[in-house]
Amino acid sequence: MTGLFASIGVDLAREDLRQFTMSVVTAGVAVTLSRRFCDHVWTDASGARVIARARWGRIHHMQPSLAGGAVAVACANIRLIDDRTAVMDLLDETDGGLVCPVAVHLEDHTALHVAGGGLARGQVTLSALAETVEPPPADEPAATTPRGLICDDLVRPGLAEPGWTPTARARLRGTVRLAELRTNTLTGEQFHWLRLRVHPHIDIDVAAPASTLPTSPSPGAPLRATATLTGRLDLQPHTLRKGRAPSYRSA
Repeated sequence: MTGLFASIGVDLAREDLRQFTMSVVTAGVAVTLSRRFCDHVWTDASGARVIARARWGRIHHMQPSLAGGAVAVACANIRLIDDRTAVMDLLDETDGGLVCPVAVHLEDHTALHVAGGGLARGQVTLSALAETVEPPPADEPAATTPRGLICDDLVRPGLAEPGWTPTARARLRGTVRLAELRTNTLTGEQFHWLRLRVHPHIDIDVAAPASTLPTSPSPGAPLRATATLTGRLDLQPHTLRKGRAPSYRSA
């Protein structure tokens, strides 16, 4: 988890966690979802975002994310599998076909939980917190560099280990559309903000530690990354039917 915070310019090795948590709660917007749950959502001018989840008034989870502004992607078969992650199928709206299944750390996980834990269809704005970002090998022709989004834990041989569940870790290969070196105003730390095209109709906003690239890449440059997928469904809690969240094992 510490590495994910580093992607948005938060060095928890040097930050006092309790102080940082209180800063997020104080500066964030409180979103009351039920008598039991409340999310405190802090969004920095840089696009860095942290969701502090409170249960019965006590913070029990901190989730880093990125305020993605890419076009939302159609998705289906959405369901929660743990305390922050949902699995879903990404769809290409031009032909209605399946692009790939993904697991995503949802910003609005709590709203989905309160609503029952699953949706038949939705629209997800994807972003990613990168651990590594690099250009493809120099001997790989640019014209043949593939684009794609591969979730290693979902696209895998059929025989899984007992107790295995998907995670939001993914590999991204795409073309840079926009790139900036941004500064998290709360911590003063810099990070790379990238908009990466990984599919003809799918862009993903990516945050990566400043140390991963010497400079911001130019538009059109190919890049590959290992990252954790994050995103939001833009759920409006007051319009969702409340229910019991299904367990992953019973789904």
